[in-house]
Amino acid sequence: MKPARKAWAPKWLVVLHRYVGIVMGLLMLLWFVSGVVMLFVHWPEVTDQERAAGLPPVAWGQCCQFGDVQEVIQVQHATVEDLAGRPVLRFDDQVLDLATGRPVHRVSLADAARVAQAYASAHGVDGRPGTPGAVERDQWTVTGYFDKRRPFYLFHFDDPARTDIYVSAHTGAVSQVVNAREKVLNWLGPIPHWLYPEVLRADTKLWAQVVIWTSVVGAFLTITGLYLGIISWRPWRDKRVTPYRGLMAWHHLTGLFAGVLTLTWVASGLISMNPWGLLESGPDDRAEQMTGLFSFGDLEEAVLAAKASGVAAHRLTAAPLEGRLYLMADGVRFDATGRPAPLSTPSLAQAASRLGPAKSQAVISQADAYYYDGHDGRAELPAYRVELEDGVRFYLDPASGQVLARVDGAGRVYRWLFAGLHRLDVVNGLRGGAPWTVAMVLLLTFAGAGVATGVWLGWRRARSDLGKLAKGKAPELG
Repeated sequence: MKPARKAWAPKWLVVLHRYVGIVMGLLMLLWFVSGVVMLFVHWPEVTDQERAAGLPPVAWGQCCQFGDVQEVIQVQHATVEDLAGRPVLRFDDQVLDLATGRPVHRVSLADAARVAQAYASAHGVDGRPGTPGAVERDQWTVTGYFDKRRPFYLFHFDDPARTDIYVSAHTGAVSQVVNAREKVLNWLGPIPHWLYPEVLRADTKLWAQVVIWTSVVGAFLTITGLYLGIISWRPWRDKRVTPYRGLMAWHHLTGLFAGVLTLTWVASGLISMNPWGLLESGPDDRAEQMTGLFSFGDLEEAVLAAKASGVAAHRLTAAPLEGRLYLMADGVRFDATGRPAPLSTPSLAQAASRLGPAKSQAVISQADAYYYDGHDGRAELPAYRVELEDGVRFYLDPASGQVLARVDGAGRVYRWLFAGLHRLDVVNGLRGGAPWTVAMVLLLTFAGAGVATGVWLGWRRARSDLGKLAKGKAPELG
């Protein structure tokens, strides 16, 4: 007669895993389903290039009055572009009307309507805006990225796609565009996946803590599930590899493999929040040392020179390099006197030497392991890649010399612990391609099925326990 089999796991751990799994498993299942949607759907945003494409040429005939801005103040970022038929200078979160020299603090409704219509016409939005609404914050402008642009005029266009265009009442720039289809798809993908409902996401600190701690609980649930599954797995101790039968046996055996995937995704999702500042990058002013600073007086002289030279452009952007100010006019580089000044590769290499000793420098036309398209943005290519001896990488715009991205040691760790594990894009040739998409769909479905069976089994057992309690009987703990 065989001796009675000893208990294979603490009963309290089994019960804890079961009941935490009912609630947390539903959330994790939502993550998997929305993760599949996110393979095909991105959060709506207006890129800098898209906004520039919706601008008319700068109206030099009404330029240039610079008002009483002090010429000696230092400027970090500046652009000249159109705002409802007149040129404006945007610099360091301020807007100056170059037709009058007066600062712009609030854009009128009429001007905002012209901006929205110009953007719509440039992007093929075939419709007219209805009565605009005033929006301080909503589902599509909920993040802190929009804080310096609030409030907004919201224009609902009557085109077939039902496009909404948000124009900042503070700056007069198009800040967000979303249509009906994107709204529906985002409620199926990014919003549930990132826990992004406005009511939660509006409080950034609360939202961050909710995401962090639900991820921690999800990781705990997965680790306990793997532990319970491993100690009850018996390929060398018994004729049956699992002590369970039916759906529970399927959950046990497949859960061993699905659990590894689940832990990978939950843990890497936790890393994406950079909990407790684990992967914060330190300060680095080498980019500013390479480009140098410029004053408002320098900017004024360069803009006047561009006007005198008849530079035609939809937008002019300040692009300092090695202490000298240049202007990018729709991708063409001009010096401070209004003459064309294309940036050669040797000149860019010389400027990049100010970043520090380099191991390698090269122009890249394809994304690499640290500079690529993702949900965080698109890689602007070609790019000039500089890898320094200390391991920090800078990616520069080869046309202007401006920094497109910087990746330090913390950034490299984040890339592999988050993107590498969360998106399983460790193989460069498969990243983002059709084989990768198919593999991700299959793996997400497999892991989701493992979680779904656990939720169902836990709920079924919970109903049994509740029924026994209702009858005055003690539920089983095993």
